[in-house]
Amino acid sequence: MKNLILTLLLLSINCSFIFSQEKYSNDFESLEIDSFPKGMMEIDGIFKVKTSDSNKVGNRRYLEMSAEPLTENAVIFGPSVKKSAIAQAKIKGFRKRRSYPRFGIGLHGISGYRLRVVPSKKVIELVKNEEPVKSVPYKWTPDQWVNLRLKIEQDGVNWKISGSAWTDDIKAPKNDLITHLHEGSPGQGKASLWGTAYSGKVIQFDDLILEYTK
Repeated sequence: MKNLILTLLLLSINCSFIFSQEKYSNDFESLEIDSFPKGMMEIDGIFKVKTSDSNKVGNRRYLEMSAEPLTENAVIFGPSVKKSAIAQAKIKGFRKRRSYPRFGIGLHGISGYRLRVVPSKKVIELVKNEEPVKSVPYKWTPDQWVNLRLKIEQDGVNWKISGSAWTDDIKAPKNDLITHLHEGSPGQGKASLWGTAYSGKVIQFDDLILEYTK
């Protein structure tokens, strides 16, 4: 009897955890070309839904950031989050001679943590309040979709910040590429996409996923 009660208790705990998880996603496929998605907000820059001109298999719609203005541009999306969350997106950038773009994703508002790829320095970094807090070596491949995943989860009284990156032609890695322990609350706010077109070319975003705890 005790075993049955314990089993039911564990099931109820697991179910409450599962149902506390929420999910937002956007692949832009149902949106009109040259439109800006409802439910998103431009912080800086110009973003529009675009598609490639090719009729080949794999043609897709995506959110494209204009190459101008040459500032750190951003959009925010999804609900405001203050607890554990995972943000993921595909991002494609283009180089021009020795000029490279810079791009990333963020959680918990525009002052929250970001996972940012910096090809000019050959690193991927975690950024908080505009300041890099940790970086590791990373080799970026231009003209290819790169999956970025930023995860923030509570670890006792602190928060574990972790990030991963991989191209579309390989499986998602099991281990995180970069991790950092944050003391205190990581903040609150919406998820975000970031890009700076230092190469003078557009930056493309697709397949947004946000999983979070209410």
